[in-house]
Amino acid sequence: MKEYLEQSLKRKIEITVFDKTESLPLQYVGLYHLHSVNMDGVQWLIAEPKEKPGLASMRKNQRQLEKLTGLNCALYLKSINSYSKDIMVNEGIPFIVEGKQIYLPFIGVLLATEGNRALAPVSQVSFLTQRLLILALYGKWQEMTVTKIAESLGMTKMSVSRCLDEIEYLEIPVLALKGKSRVITINRKTKELWEEIQPILRNPVIITYDLEEDLKLAVKAGMSALCEYSMLEDNPYPTYAITKKDLQVLKITKKQLVPRGEEKGCAIQVLGYYINFQNRNVVDPLTVLLSLSDEEKSDDRVKLSVDEMLREYAW
Repeated sequence: MKEYLEQSLKRKIEITVFDKTESLPLQYVGLYHLHSVNMDGVQWLIAEPKEKPGLASMRKNQRQLEKLTGLNCALYLKSINSYSKDIMVNEGIPFIVEGKQIYLPFIGVLLATEGNRALAPVSQVSFLTQRLLILALYGKWQEMTVTKIAESLGMTKMSVSRCLDEIEYLEIPVLALKGKSRVITINRKTKELWEEIQPILRNPVIITYDLEEDLKLAVKAGMSALCEYSMLEDNPYPTYAITKKDLQVLKITKKQLVPRGEEKGCAIQVLGYYINFQNRNVVDPLTVLLSLSDEEKSDDRVKLSVDEMLREYAW
């Protein structure tokens, strides 16, 4: 830290442990290593996270530390993605990225990034990345490299790298570094991590077709899948899952469709991805949860069945 700052700023710097922690709430002492910096008579604070927190938490904590200490406070980070960097620069939040970049607007210092990859903006997680994330949760992946993921999922390394770029841009907390390579590592309880990333994920159902005839397809989806995983009684008609590729084969016509409000033979959900879960011919539990409508999830029986399904098959 000291060596990098002195080399970059071309100034002599003194860094000591911040010794006034008794005046701070315990949460800040627990979350950050706090360093007192003296540079040309100017004193400021460096907050180094003990674990990688989310962007929202860091922004809030940085502002509070400045208020509580009366000192300018810079965040000291091991890495940063383009999205986080842009947000912090726009809000004037000082930060130092180890060995790469320094942004200290309170002393007029903004250095160009060295070797920082530009990530393409992501407005919505792709189905390919969502499938990868859910598989990582089920498998509790540890240090899964691009090569290992590609081999395991039958994907190209380029496709896997694009998925990791999305994960990095969206700050989904499953990425780590092994040497200079990115890896996926699940280092938290599945339920806890799921609750954090679920708001980022998409409803996997692209479109639903209601048909007069029960086509008796192989894979159950939606409410029918939930009933397979729990004691819940199914709708009078089954719900099946297919992919876009399957849809081309089925060639569903308007004559097969049921007008709204009339009795159905079956419902077919076209999904953005499919995970073969335990060879059960049923859509996997986490994807089932994402596919349920708000109306379905508001039913107390459905809530109990979802909890039962997740306890048994996901957590």
